[in-house]
Amino acid sequence: MKIARFAWFLGAAVPLLFACGDDGAAPGGGGTGAGSDGGGETGGGGAGEGGGAVESCTMPTAVPCEDDVILQMNLQTDVTNGAIVNTPEGAGFHSTIDATAGGAFSADPESYTYARFTDAGLEKVDISDQDAIGSMDWDIAFRRYVVRINSGHSGPSCVSAARVPGAATYDDVTSVPAELTYRTDKYFTDTCDLIPDGTGLDDSPATALSSYWTYPGCVQMSGNVYVVRLATGRQLKLTVTHYYNEASQAECQTAGTVPMGSNGSANFQVRWSFL
Repeated sequence: MKIARFAWFLGAAVPLLFACGDDGAAPGGGGTGAGSDGGGETGGGGAGEGGGAVESCTMPTAVPCEDDVILQMNLQTDVTNGAIVNTPEGAGFHSTIDATAGGAFSADPESYTYARFTDAGLEKVDISDQDAIGSMDWDIAFRRYVVRINSGHSGPSCVSAARVPGAATYDDVTSVPAELTYRTDKYFTDTCDLIPDGTGLDDSPATALSSYWTYPGCVQMSGNVYVVRLATGRQLKLTVTHYYNEASQAECQTAGTVPMGSNGSANFQVRWSFL
């Protein structure tokens, strides 16, 4: 039992059986902007999984570097009040996620906002950061500009993501593309050092979805589209369209700046649909 989790984990330990697929080498560091999405794209990224047989998992695996993940990622023991609102959009959803976590400059932020993908929308999972390390109940998590998926260093499941190559838009993707390179959330080295995403911002890890944004001075949307593969093997397409409110995101996209004050930061807008 790891010392850092002993107090809160005592009495609730579950054997961690190796049952999820592994995607091999850890991802590389950032480059220009946040771009560690595997497959040799701008910003680095390591070896991922090929797009062959759909994998699934039913039992949790041990999280590598768990104590270091808890400390360096500033994982909390509370449950955030951040809400998720879903609006149906065609066959999918437009989801708004409150990932403000107490504000941009909080030394003691709230936990990530955790969620799972369901036929009724993106459903919030009321769980703390440190409990999420041992839970397969969630698929994706948001706090400030960091987005994690439940695998690798983020959690014990086998959720993975692949960036759709080329200039495909969200509406272009109507089925799972061939030959995708899937990545789990591996953003620590074998010696448990954090792998940055290349933005230059503190504590910004190279997660599987970190290339949803670049940083010319604000959180600018890259327009990247991803296929996310859940623990059940079910897959969905996803793109992040907003980090700020409408006016501030438009300014960030065109000028690389945002107004100080009420810019609505960390209120994500995400489009997604099962494939």
